[in-house]
Amino acid sequence: MMSKLKFRKELYSKTALLKAAYFYTDITYVHLDADEQYYYVQLTPKDNGKEISEDEFINEMLTQSVRHEVYLQTKNIRELLLARAMSTSLVTKKEVVTEDLMPQDDFSEDEILKDWFDDNDAK
Repeated sequence: MMSKLKFRKELYSKTALLKAAYFYTDITYVHLDADEQYYYVQLTPKDNGKEISEDEFINEMLTQSVRHEVYLQTKNIRELLLARAMSTSLVTKKEVVTEDLMPQDDFSEDEILKDWFDDNDAK
């Protein structure tokens, strides 16, 4: 059974509509259209027969609308936090480690490059 829905553009964003539609693309075919005032959604179940109700899609639209709104409201603080995190992790020339500060290994190259089979005959 095919479902047809319409959503007022003043209440829902295009981003929320696309995310809600994408959420159901594994179980239904989604056709989207729009005019000046409304978004139109047509849902047609795929061959597996599982059908989503109009209420499920409406709830997903609400969920995606709220997520989008939270994203918009917190965008500036997330950008500030990221900029602050990245700026404190930059390495300056003063912080470059010199060779004399590197720990000295107790192994010589001869010991490291030694073939294990030379000392341990594999039989």
